[in-house]
Amino acid sequence: MRMKSIYVYVKLTEANCDFNVHKVLGIPRSSMWSYISDLEKSLGKKLINRKKQGLSFTAAGEEFIPFAYKIYQTYEESLMSTNEVTDAPIGGDILVSATTALAFQWTSLKVLQNLYNEHPNLRLHITSSDTITRDEENAADVLIRPFGDSENFIKIWSIKYHHGLFASKEYLKKWGTPQSPADLLNHQIIGFGEHVFSYFNDINWHLKGQGYGIPKLKPSFTINSTKAIYAAAEINLGICSAALEANRAYKGTLIRVLPEITGPVIQTHFCIKTNATGRKLRNILIFSSYFEKYLKQVGIDVSHIENREKD
Repeated sequence: MRMKSIYVYVKLTEANCDFNVHKVLGIPRSSMWSYISDLEKSLGKKLINRKKQGLSFTAAGEEFIPFAYKIYQTYEESLMSTNEVTDAPIGGDILVSATTALAFQWTSLKVLQNLYNEHPNLRLHITSSDTITRDEENAADVLIRPFGDSENFIKIWSIKYHHGLFASKEYLKKWGTPQSPADLLNHQIIGFGEHVFSYFNDINWHLKGQGYGIPKLKPSFTINSTKAIYAAAEINLGICSAALEANRAYKGTLIRVLPEITGPVIQTHFCIKTNATGRKLRNILIFSSYFEKYLKQVGIDVSHIENREKD
């Protein structure tokens, strides 16, 4: 029985036996089955019902779930207890769910480069989407996105994004700069489209025509990515909603339109799984520290949340 097989089984249970969790784990679906088969062979029991109508845990599989959690938790804690804390190995898998915009910031800048230069045995598996399913949420070790309250996660710190209207210099030169909210009716407007942005219900606040002093607007272009929306405005497709912090994050040059109009303030939280212990927790906190340091360097304020119950 391999510890990796236990780890994969734990993540499969968190995803309610949805084998699409292999995407979050960063491994092929066939590898998922190899790990499960390894467990079944070691235990001498069938853990997964393989049926055409869907996959589910067998009775033995359900019974093994709490033992799998305990085995993996004991393994992580033992790695810390058998070494001095400062000498305990830094490495292992961390599953991170983030918004597309945040993932873009990491991979295009030095936050991950610096982390991996110092800790090459750390294995981050980042899934980026502005929409997250409940199973993907449950399978993640870390969430970095707008998020509600949950008994499964602890919020460690947060950053605020203040939204307004933006356009490129070239677009405003061609179409003119709006002088009043009513002028927006004569402009090209970029929207998020008819999609869900998880935990951000007001993603299209500027289109709704209520609450912000703006007439109801019809978008000329939509796409379900806030980073892509910003990029569309950069290539002069129209006026978009974006965070005031976006120019710093993307090193962009969009110009704020109608600055007296203030959009929603959205908090993005750094959340840790409540059952993270031992080496897993220590590795996650190292990752958190690197990312927090980067945000401060680019001038984004980080607010710590005093609700952690773990050291």
